[in-house]
Amino acid sequence: MGWTNSVPIFHDDITYILQPEIPQYVLSFIDDVGAKGPKDWRLIDGKPATHPDNPGIRLALWDFFQVLNRVLQRMKYCG
Repeated sequence: MGWTNSVPIFHDDITYILQPEIPQYVLSFIDDVGAKGPKDWRLIDGKPATHPDNPGIRLALWDFFQVLNRVLQRMKYCG
């Protein structure tokens, strides 16, 4: 009976750790975490906007990877 409540406890822990990111950037499911991707590609003259310091990186993906980095850093430092 020791593992009976492990899934709800895990879900509560993840929800607490990722509180600042929910629901804008991530959603916590029973045993999984989903990160939301960009809603649009910020088109400028029909082309996706690029990062000012590196024109090879799309700005929408840069923002998404920053969200992923924040989520992973929160997980890393909490557990």
